Amino acid sequence: MITVNDVGLQYGGTPLFTHVNIQFIKGNYYGIIGANGAGKSTFLKILSGELESTNGTVDFLTNVRMSVLKQDQNKYDEFLVLQTVIMGNTRLYEIMEERDALYSKEDFSDEDGIKASELEAEFSEMNGWEAESDASRILQGLGIGTSLHEKKMSEQNNQEFITRLEDVKLIN
Repeated sequence: MITVNDVGLQYGGTPLFTHVNIQFIKGNYYGIIGANGAGKSTFLKILSGELESTNGTVDFLTNVRMSVLKQDQNKYDEFLVLQTVIMGNTRLYEIMEERDALYSKEDFSDEDGIKASELEAEFSEMNGWEAESDASRILQGLGIGTSLHEKKMSEQNNQEFITRLEDVKLIN
């Protein structure tokens, strides 16, 4: 659970938003809606720890984490939909990439073996073996069926995917 208590943000003495109170409970999906410039992206930056609020607190229960994908129209075009969701957990994705690169080396050394075991330990601690099923569950919860999970983001020009994204657009 993530609890937001009396969070507000001011720029130059002018409040962008004030007195935000909400609890994000596991298993629920949330949309943040508002007019352009209302502070939606800024609020998400506060939740993720990228930006500090002027007042209030954001508290995470132990072992709760938040994954974030940056707003960037074309950044993820060449990645699979499922892979893109996993990228929200930056460190886990980095471990997966580094581990795969090590295992694909033709001249795997003792040092590579040590590094691989360190990565495997961290991967396991982060529940990396559950990453794909967790990402699939999130996508399905948003109405994005499994038939789209293994397609590139750039390939998602079909009407079904566009309709699903319009439903998810509340997060923008």
